[in-house]
Amino acid sequence: MHTLDRLRQDTVSLLDHVQVVLADDLSQSAARMLTAERERVAAGRYHVVVCGEFRQGKSSLLNALVERVGLFPVDLDVTTATVTALHWAEAEQAVVYFAEDPDDPSAAPTSRPVRLEEITEFVTEQANPDNTRRVSLVEIGLPLEPLRSGLVLVDTPGIGSLNPAHTAATRAFLPQADALVFVSSAVEPLGTPELEFLTHALTQCPTVLVAITCTDKVVEPQPVVAAARARIAAVAGVPEEELRVAAVSAYRKNAALADDDPDLLAESGFPALERELWGALAATCGARQVVRAADAVTTLLDDAIAPLATELTALVDDTLDELGTQIEKARAEADRLRAETQGWRRGLRGDMEMAARDVRDQLGVDFDQIAEQFRRSLGTDEAVSDPNALARRISHQIVDAGQRAQRELRMAAEHLASRYAQRLSVVVDLPQGADLVTAPRVGDVHPTRSSQPTRFATFRTGWSGSMAYGGAGAAIGAVAGSVIPIVGTLLGGIVGGMVGQITGWFAGRQEAQLQAEHRRRHEQVAALRDRVIPMIESSRRRAERQFTYQVNDYVDALAQALEDHVAAQSESYAATERRLAAARARDELQRAERIAELNARVAVFAGLQEQFDRLRDRADDLTRPTDEPERRP
Repeated sequence: MHTLDRLRQDTVSLLDHVQVVLADDLSQSAARMLTAERERVAAGRYHVVVCGEFRQGKSSLLNALVERVGLFPVDLDVTTATVTALHWAEAEQAVVYFAEDPDDPSAAPTSRPVRLEEITEFVTEQANPDNTRRVSLVEIGLPLEPLRSGLVLVDTPGIGSLNPAHTAATRAFLPQADALVFVSSAVEPLGTPELEFLTHALTQCPTVLVAITCTDKVVEPQPVVAAARARIAAVAGVPEEELRVAAVSAYRKNAALADDDPDLLAESGFPALERELWGALAATCGARQVVRAADAVTTLLDDAIAPLATELTALVDDTLDELGTQIEKARAEADRLRAETQGWRRGLRGDMEMAARDVRDQLGVDFDQIAEQFRRSLGTDEAVSDPNALARRISHQIVDAGQRAQRELRMAAEHLASRYAQRLSVVVDLPQGADLVTAPRVGDVHPTRSSQPTRFATFRTGWSGSMAYGGAGAAIGAVAGSVIPIVGTLLGGIVGGMVGQITGWFAGRQEAQLQAEHRRRHEQVAALRDRVIPMIESSRRRAERQFTYQVNDYVDALAQALEDHVAAQSESYAATERRLAAARARDELQRAERIAELNARVAVFAGLQEQFDRLRDRADDLTRPTDEPERRP
C-alpha cells in the first residue's frame, strides 16, 4: 500500500475511534464537524488544475497522461470556453452541465449525461458555434487507477487566446485548485501573458508543477527547458533547483504505447511527470488534509476535556461549592442567550446587511469605472489596432472586481462572526489555582455549510445557481464530492456569471473585428460599444443579484454556527453542573475513586492527542524533500 494511502487509512480509522471515544462528550455541532473531516479525508479529493496559454498542448498532455487519445478534445476553436474535469468512477460516464438561460435567469440550469464520444459535440466550435448550447462544464468519470486516490484533473481553457472568456474562466477557477500544472511549449518561448497569469495564479495556489510540452519538435530541448525554468523560478520567487519541471512529448508517449517501446516511453518524459503528479503532488495535498483533520480534532479534544478537567480541579482543590455557584450562574446566562435566539438572529442579519452595504456599493463603483474605462478606450487606436488586448483587459477587470468583493465580504463576515461569538459567550472566572476553561472555547466562528438548504445548495449539488459560468469556481468541488466551505463556493457564483457574459461580449467584438476591413473606424467602434456596454451592465445586474444571495448565505451559515455555539455552551455548563452535584454527594473514598476515574479519562484524551501528533509528523515526512532526514517517533 502506498505511504499516502496508509496515512489516509490510519487517519480515518483514528477519526472513527475518536467518534466512539467522545460519543458522550461531543456537542451536535462538534460531532458534525468531526464527521465532515472524516468524510473529507476518506474521499481524499484534490484538484490539479492544468492551465497555460492556448494551443500549448494541454489537452494532448492530459490524453497522453491518462492514455486515452481523444478523451480531451484537441484543436478547439478559440470561441468556446469550457472547463472539463476528470475523476475516478467505477464505470465510464460523462455529464454536460449547462448555464442558465439568459432569457429566464430564474430557471435552474440543467445537466445531461452523454457518451464519451459525444463530448466533442458540446465543447468544439464546429459542433457548438459560439457556444449556443451554453455549456458551462463537462465532467468525466473513468475507472483509471491513478485517479482512485482522489486526484481530479481539471482541463481549463487556454489563456491569452482571442477569447478573453478563456482566461477569465481559468482565473475564476484558481481558488479551488489544490495544485497547478502549468503547461508551456518548447516550440514557443514563454510570453508576457503567460508569466502575468502565472504570477496571479501563484497568489491563489502556490503548489505548481511545470510541464514543457512538444519536446519532440526541437532538436535540443534542454536549453529551452532551462530558460523556462529560470523565468518561472524568478516569477515564483523560488530557487531554480526547487522548481518542479518535467519536459514531455505526448507524441512520443503515444508512439511508445503503440509500439510497446519502453525506451521511447522514458524519452517521452511522462514517467517523470507521472511520478511528480501521482507521487509528490498527491503527497502534498493528502498531507494537508491529514493536518487539517488533526487540527480539528485538537480543538474537539480541548472542548471535550474541559468539563472533566473542571470537575477534577474542583475535587482536587476542594472548591466544589464555590465553583458550583459560578457554574450555575453561567448556565443560567447561557440558557438566557439560547432562549433569545430569534432576537440576536435578527440583529445578526441587520448587522450583516449593514456590513455588506459598503462592499456592495464598491462593487457598483467598480463596474461604473470598468464601463467608463471601456468608453474612453473606444476613442483610442487600441479599439481598432488591438481589440483583443482591450477585451482581455476589461474581462480581467470584471473578474478582479468580483474577487475583490468576495474577499471584502468574507472579511466583513469573519469580523461579524468574531464579534457575535464573543457577545454570545459566557466566561467563568475559575477559583484561584484552576487554569482550565469550563465551556467550549469561543475561538473563531467561521461560516460553515448550513444544515438547511440555501440558495447556493442547488448550485453546489446540481450545478444550478443563477450564474452562467459559475461552475468554474464552485462546481468542480461539488462534482468531485469534496466538502467545500460555503465561502469557497461563492466566488464561482459572483465571478462565474460575469465570465459567462464575456462569451457573448466577445462574439460582438469578434464580429466587429471581422468587418473592420469593410467599415470605417467609427462603425467598428459603434459596434463594439453597442455590444460590450449592455454586456457589462448585464454582468453587473447578475453580480449584484448573486451578491445578495451570498449575503443571505453568510447570514444563514453564521446564524447556524452561532446557534450551535450557544447550544453547546449551555449543554456544557449543564453537564458540568451535574458532575459537580454528583461530586458533592460523594464521600471521601468515592471522591478519591472519581479523581482516579477522571485522571484515566483525561489520560485517554491525551493519548488520542499524541496519536494525532504522530499523524502530523507522518504528514510532514511525506512533504519533506528526500535528502532531508525523516523525523523519528
